Amino acid sequence: MSNYRFKFPELYQYFGGYFYQGWSADYRWESTKPDFASVVRHFKAVNPLPAVNRVRIELAELLALSLDDTELNAALNELGSNFYVPAEKLTNTQWLAKILEILDESPTKSRVLRELR
Repeated sequence: MSNYRFKFPELYQYFGGYFYQGWSADYRWESTKPDFASVVRHFKAVNPLPAVNRVRIELAELLALSLDDTELNAALNELGSNFYVPAEKLTNTQWLAKILEILDESPTKSRVLRELR
């Protein structure tokens, strides 16, 4: 174990809180397919800007490690992510880059998802 959860505590909280095993079952998808982009926009909408920025910074730092896809998959597992990236036809690196793009979007694109709880 490489202690990614200690190196990246914000990502550990983020992935564990938003992409845990049952992530897609916790929202009302309103006749649409569950998708990660909506969850990222939800995260951005319900959290203060400093928290969003800390996740953005740690994502950039993780990507800067230039891990291969197998190593990055292991890191994501350690960080609590249960999102199945291949279903999106993306590599782990591409998925994380997409998350960064969404976090960099205008705040007007952020949307709160209706939760089932």
